Amino acid sequence: MPMSKFMVCHMQKFKMTDVKGLQIHNQREKESHSNSDIIQERTEQNYDLIHDKRKVDYKKFIQNRIDNGVVSNRAIRKDAVVCCSFMISASPDYMNSLSQAEQRRFFEESVCFLKARYGEENFVYASVHVDEKTPHMHVGMVPVNEKQKLSAYSFFKNKSELHDLQDKIYEHVKEKGFDIERGVSSDRKHLSTQRFKAVSLQQEIEKLEQEKKEIDSRLYDLASSLDQAKSVDEIPVKEKGGFIRSKMVEIASEDFDSIKSLAKSSESLRNENRRLKNEKIKIEREKDDLYKGQRFLERQVTDLKRENRGLKEANDFLKKTLERVKEMYKEKLPELAGVIGYVKGSILDKMNRKFLKRHFAGDDEVKGAQKFLNHKQEHEEQQKRLKQVRRSQQKNWDQGLER
Repeated sequence: MPMSKFMVCHMQKFKMTDVKGLQIHNQREKESHSNSDIIQERTEQNYDLIHDKRKVDYKKFIQNRIDNGVVSNRAIRKDAVVCCSFMISASPDYMNSLSQAEQRRFFEESVCFLKARYGEENFVYASVHVDEKTPHMHVGMVPVNEKQKLSAYSFFKNKSELHDLQDKIYEHVKEKGFDIERGVSSDRKHLSTQRFKAVSLQQEIEKLEQEKKEIDSRLYDLASSLDQAKSVDEIPVKEKGGFIRSKMVEIASEDFDSIKSLAKSSESLRNENRRLKNEKIKIEREKDDLYKGQRFLERQVTDLKRENRGLKEANDFLKKTLERVKEMYKEKLPELAGVIGYVKGSILDKMNRKFLKRHFAGDDEVKGAQKFLNHKQEHEEQQKRLKQVRRSQQKNWDQGLER
């Protein structure tokens, strides 16, 4: 069966609330119990083509790109897409046939192409996972366009852009010397990571089934050889000897040579037969394990879709609730805005972030943030005074002891 070697390039969009999860997964910051594909012993071999072995704060890098690259009078929407994450790989057989150096070059060429297409300054990570069955790379891009707007839509307006991306990245890596084929194009939504793994498992299952067919064919050939050995019983013989001498048989010379040849090969045929049967049993077990893994991944995809629907419903409910609260307390909105501004100021301070006008929805929120800063300053001055009093008391106490 010829090796499958198609290119894989999928893209998913993520909001700021998703970024921490991406970071935890890509940098293996927590031990995963849901991803059975991870081989813990290999995790330390993972690397990032932008940050090497360093672990970084994705949110900080993304926010920094937005702060420095986006020009807008309006605040960034909370539900805005802030990261387009590409998954780059190839079919399992092909990726595992490459040396580590060639795998790295494959990923480097892919990142080089993406940077040239979407702007090098937009890329925040290029995380390579070699601790799973199929080596692959997650590449994160902040969608800041040439007009200095944060807009994933301007990059990926329709499916034709994604199809063109798959065409061009395949052509690029092929030009760089990789014997690879373009991934099969379809009108389906691009596969998620979990779906990709399920497809990869299916390919492994098909490969094992083909190997099983080949073993069955070889077993059949062996059975034919053994049948040939049984035909020895049909060779005509003459008996000699009797009461005094041991019995002997006479056979034709060519028949004797045939028996010698069969005797030599029969043991190796039996050993080969046993080996192939054991190999067949092993493949059946591997196939069963892969089917179980595939069913597990399919269930995960279903569960994630269900969870996503639940989160969307909860988000819609919260939006409607907030609008209702605003409507009910319209007269007290300035006071409420002041409280919101105060809380925002507290959060920005904990994050060591500058207070920028775009962080606040209006003057009342700005006043609330200023109130927080005033309180913070008063608290710091109070703490200084307390320290001075304590130092003075300690000094007086020490002097009293000396007397």
